[in-house]
Amino acid sequence: MIDISVASSTIQRTPVLSVSGITKAFQGQVVLNSVDVELQRGEIALIRGDNGSGKTTLLNILTGNLEPDAGTIRLSINGKPKVFTFPQRWHRRLRTHNRFTPEVVVREGLVRSWQDTRLFGTQSLSSNIAVASPNQIGENPLAAAFCPTAVRKQEFDLQSAAQGNLDDLGLPGRGASTATHISLGQSKRVAIARAMRAGARVLLLDEPLAGLDQDGISIVLEMLRSLARDSGMTLVIVEHALNIPLILNFATTVWTLTDGRLRVEEPKSVQRDLERQNTDGVPSWLDRSVAAGSEVIEKRLLGGCLLTHILPPKVAPGQPVLEVEDLVVRRGGRLVLGQPASGDSVHGISLTIRQGEICILQAPNGWGKTTLLEAIAGLVPGSGQIRFLGQELKNGSAAWDRRKKGISLLQARRHTFPGLTVRESFRLLNVQNVPPGLETLLDRNASELSGGEKQKVAVACALSNSPRLVLLDEPHLALDAAALNNLAHDIQRHIGQSAVLIAVPGHSSFSDSFN
Repeated sequence: MIDISVASSTIQRTPVLSVSGITKAFQGQVVLNSVDVELQRGEIALIRGDNGSGKTTLLNILTGNLEPDAGTIRLSINGKPKVFTFPQRWHRRLRTHNRFTPEVVVREGLVRSWQDTRLFGTQSLSSNIAVASPNQIGENPLAAAFCPTAVRKQEFDLQSAAQGNLDDLGLPGRGASTATHISLGQSKRVAIARAMRAGARVLLLDEPLAGLDQDGISIVLEMLRSLARDSGMTLVIVEHALNIPLILNFATTVWTLTDGRLRVEEPKSVQRDLERQNTDGVPSWLDRSVAAGSEVIEKRLLGGCLLTHILPPKVAPGQPVLEVEDLVVRRGGRLVLGQPASGDSVHGISLTIRQGEICILQAPNGWGKTTLLEAIAGLVPGSGQIRFLGQELKNGSAAWDRRKKGISLLQARRHTFPGLTVRESFRLLNVQNVPPGLETLLDRNASELSGGEKQKVAVACALSNSPRLVLLDEPHLALDAAALNNLAHDIQRHIGQSAVLIAVPGHSSFSDSFN
């Protein structure tokens, strides 16, 4: 366990944020019900709650991205308080500098990171960070036209500072890489650096550890420790159930959301409750996904990747469902999947998964886990051979053809259609049986759902129509304890005629707990 406790002396009993009576409903369903809470300067508040409890909704409201139906928000970050009362009167909406908008909130020093990172995919990583810098000369058309030398100098300085941020986050020399060429875990770190570059004094983080391997978690936790202890930063963190124990090591207060109400708790009390629930992170969840007495075989792949083959008891190994031979993938000329050998040659990835097996692919961020799954599903091209049920899948064959053949992929991100309702998404993928608990979401757009609710919908779509090969890229992301148990049950239920490949951040061997 990583101990990065923060001294209570860093907390100044000066409120920087106060909310009272905050209420929000979607289509008649109350998500937040008269929430009252106060945030002190230097505090580190952890927000927790089950899927759909309103965690992300609360963050969206506090940052001006969503307007509450009723209540009051008071910001006192810069000394001069700003008060917003809802519903806002018509004349307040006419103002340009004192409306309740994300731009106004950011200027006050309250900045957030997003659950889905929202980086500019075609821009370099250094540009993604530098763009958030306030008061850029080039934003003024006259200055850009008549002071080009000053603009270029400032841009050079901002790019250099952004590269320094990347070095601190364990991404040295990656400033010129585009955001589409990094892993989910790496993009999380860039998103945090961008939020800091915007001038945050109160930083709201939506699942900053989700998708990170152990090294990435250590880097981000150390960064948060430094922000809190050395810079006096005030932090509000929403984190996934499996990572909550890590945040509790240095949180000073806990906000628990239940049935639309917010309850303030002591971190030590919450920690004791979690210990009784035996929530030990990704390894614990994977344990529950595998039946006791399973046969376990571990194989090392290139670049420090561990592939664990698990055959449940009383299940005879069947025919190969997936055979990958010497697979190499490049993006924009950069080697993403594979390992350089002598000269210009590259060693590709090879693996075989048989019917009835659950295979767990553990690798550090940047190894290419997502790329491997996307190449198998037909989303990205590569060299080498991929065979499904004994037949070669030709390079370039469409992803939808592979889906019809029986290959189903759950992506770690961008796995829902934000403009479609859940009912329309299910109809599109011919989901016949609506999973329990999702009936109330059918007429809501995916853009209105919480991260956990989106994940449940995506899992239901990925497991629909009895696929022969199920590819799950970090399926535990954003799910609460109850949903993780349901997912573990669903994975076991699909074993028999199918094979399952689960990609997760790198962890130690799980074989001892499986036997």
